[in-house]
Amino acid sequence: MRLVTLKRLSAGFRADRGGNIAITFAFASVAIFLSVGLAVDFSRSMVEKTRINNALDAASLATARALSIGELPETGDAAETYFKAIFAANLGIEDLNASDYSVTNFAIDPTDQTVSATADVDQSLTFMRVGSSQTTQVVASKSAATYGIGDIEVAMVLDVTGSMSGSRIAALKSAATLGVQELLSVNTPTAEHVRVSLVPYSDSINAGPLADYVYPDRRGATSSAPASNGSHDAGYDVVSHMQQYGIDCTDNGDGSASCSNVPENFVVNSDGTRRDDCATDRKAPASGTSYQYTDANPSLGMITRDSRLPENSCTNAALVPLTGNETTLTNAIAGLSTGGCTAGHIGLQWAWYTVSNNWAGYLPAGSEPGDMAVQDDLAKYIILMTDGAFNTAYAGSTADRVGCRESALSKAHTAALCSNIKATGIKIFTIGFNTSDSADTMLEACASPDDGSLTYSYEPNSASELAETYEQIAGLIQSLRLTQ
Repeated sequence: MRLVTLKRLSAGFRADRGGNIAITFAFASVAIFLSVGLAVDFSRSMVEKTRINNALDAASLATARALSIGELPETGDAAETYFKAIFAANLGIEDLNASDYSVTNFAIDPTDQTVSATADVDQSLTFMRVGSSQTTQVVASKSAATYGIGDIEVAMVLDVTGSMSGSRIAALKSAATLGVQELLSVNTPTAEHVRVSLVPYSDSINAGPLADYVYPDRRGATSSAPASNGSHDAGYDVVSHMQQYGIDCTDNGDGSASCSNVPENFVVNSDGTRRDDCATDRKAPASGTSYQYTDANPSLGMITRDSRLPENSCTNAALVPLTGNETTLTNAIAGLSTGGCTAGHIGLQWAWYTVSNNWAGYLPAGSEPGDMAVQDDLAKYIILMTDGAFNTAYAGSTADRVGCRESALSKAHTAALCSNIKATGIKIFTIGFNTSDSADTMLEACASPDDGSLTYSYEPNSASELAETYEQIAGLIQSLRLTQ
């Protein structure tokens, strides 16, 4: 009887599976707990590594800059002390020696002109110590930067349109001046490593010393650009050029012509020479080779001055070719005034010409751009600034009026120019000052792609942020490329 009862109880126990779920859940909970814990520790490690990377990069760049301009000697402990102070400051700690962080393998190589170091921290483990005697893990990183100064050419494209009036132009003048001063700070009385050009723009640009390579053009989407003969005034075959517009001219033999039936709305003198220094965008020809989105020099085709732009309507401030003269640049910035619509692609186009070696023979003496194909240590940059969406273009438009009415065309021209400029090795920084989302999208696409911690697109919203942006970009440009 007892045996039968025992068998019944045993069978009942075997049939009862209610506790299996609890047991299985207990084991699963441990696995889930460990998995989540591992993920948490790993995430903390990645965050810490990013902090160390950023602090190391900042310290490498700052130390390299100080070495490059002679603020720090290559020998002794001063450079290492400076490096550690910058590293600690970027981590937000006051005393590096009292912290869990350490800088090791600091080295300066005078031959290769590099500064390098490694840094690490013993990070405590929260979950990974379960089942292990390991309570910490080392999170480390390495960074290096060059401090040999090569030549640098920077074109600053400045928005001086009507919307920039008042406090905005004041903010731009202050910020651009700071940027120029920072960029030129590496120059010495005997070595000019950095040169800067300025290209103010609105619905056109004032070509100033390059106005000889601009030809008068009637309203039209395309235009057959005459080739420059390198001379002043007209600088091209006036008679042949005017004939394409149905204008009868006689060559005077001195670079000008006598034209009898010049239309009133054609902004050109009766002898075929220009009336002002305004310049618009480069147009594609109706047929033949197009140089529209290139840096081809004027011997292949001059640049248009569209008749839809009223006479003397270009910006008051003329472009300034490459120079290392701080006074020349800061005086030009101080004299900026505002007005007109926004043809940002025209400013970008002319900025390219000021740093293109293809234009070296057409720029004033001392402002000739270098050749990156020959100079391995030469770097070129364009800083494109605006406070609004681009909305004016002449090339590709058949409209009677284009001011503030050709947003799609201007953006399309910008995209094509940005792509071709970057393809030549020139880096583009963009600054959208209180810009709309659509303008920010366009500028981000135009800017060079981010490289690690190096950012090429900025969106400041105040005068102080604009100043910080120009200073930051100038600091990044100063020869300081991370090598590791």
